Formats: sequence, C-alpha cells, structure tokens
Amino acid sequence: ALTSSLSQADSLDARPPVVPTISTSQASQRLFDASLNPRKTAVSIAIQELQAAGFSDFTLFSEIIPAAVRQLGITWEDDDLSFFAMTLGASRLQIAVHGLSERKLPEGMNYLSKKLSFLIIVPEGTQHTLGAIILGKTLRCVGARVRLEIGVTADRVHQIGAGEQFDGIFISASARDSAKKLSEIISNVRYNWSKAKVILGGGILNAPINLNAVMGTDYETNDWKAAVAQCF
Repeated sequence: ALTSSLSQADSLDARPPVVPTISTSQASQRLFDASLNPRKTAVSIAIQELQAAGFSDFTLFSEIIPAAVRQLGITWEDDDLSFFAMTLGASRLQIAVHGLSERKLPEGMNYLSKKLSFLIIVPEGTQHTLGAIILGKTLRCVGARVRLEIGVTADRVHQIGAGEQFDGIFISASARDSAKKLSEIISNVRYNWSKAKVILGGGILNAPINLNAVMGTDYETNDWKAAVAQCF
C-alpha cells in the first residue's frame, strides 16, 4: 500500500538502493558506543561517519538509532548500565534524530501514493517519547501530514479534535500504561474521528498485559509500514 500501486505495504523498491560499507548491526553498535562516550560530540561524529559509509538519514533515524536505543535499554535491564547513563545516552540519540533530514527519501523507496494525515498520541505519563518522534519523522519523510501530541489525557482528545480530520490515529503507549486509561483515550478518539483507523503501538506491545482489554483499536503493531497500510 506504500508503492504507486497501493498493493504491497512491504514493497518499497523503486531504484537499486545504495549498499552501506558496514552492517546495520555494526552501525547501531557504533551509535550505542558513541552515546555513552564522555565526549559531547561523539554522537554527531559517529553520525557523520555512518553517513559517509553510505547510510541515509532516513535509515539512521528509522532503523539504526532505534536499535541503539533498544540496546541501551537492554544493557540497563541487565544491570550493566546505570539509569542515568541510559537516559543520557538516549537523550543524545534523540537530539541526533532532530538533526537528521526528513526531506529526502533514500534510493529504493517511494513516497505515499495518497496524501494521508496522521495523529500520533503519546498518553500522559509516558516518559520515553523517542519512538513517537521517530514515527512522526518517518511518516513525514514519506509524504504524510503528521500531528504529534504528547502528554494526552482522555479529555485532551476532545480539544485536539476540533475541526481537524485524520486518516489514522497512532497511540504510542508505554509498558506502564493501563488498559483502562488507553481505552478511555481511544473511546474519545472514536468519538472525534469515527472513520479513522486506530492503531496501538509502543512498548505496551511487549508488556505482560492483555491487549484484548484495550478496547477500540483496529490494529496493533510497531511496524510503521503495516500501520500505514491499514489507513488506505
């Protein structure tokens, strides 16, 4: 659904892509190491090196940086990294995301063949917003109109809803968000945008929670291509 034919959500081939000189795992490891380096410029230097190695800005912010952030989280969970170091490293990578261009798609990808409009909601109390920020940047890069709302309560949804229409509403929820809170937000989303697809993603999908208790969603995924395909 992301190609000109709108037929295959996972088929984005248009031109032969540039092949980087190092692997994606090596690239994410490079950024992981840089995020923990005492030098303030370490991340920006690593980004420049990876760009020179053939990684597009799109690949860096949509794949490589998220992998490095996940590695920070895993290392903290394994007690091999302090919470302060993990948070500082993630913050440095988040700053790097903002500095990467969302105006140019890499070779081998197409823009959306239909102009879609999305609302990304991060519920109130969610501490980590990098995933939602990256999602918004990714969607804008492929040609969508995106509105990102952080710290959203069920009541706040009604204020957002005044006079604006969306094709898809993405709820980026954390593992700590309760099914009750999310269901209340989604209920108000449905009230304001009855025709929009409501898609749940974020850390909650990997949490020990019964997702069936979250009422009102059309789809659950952390794959942005699969999510967008639901909205055509």
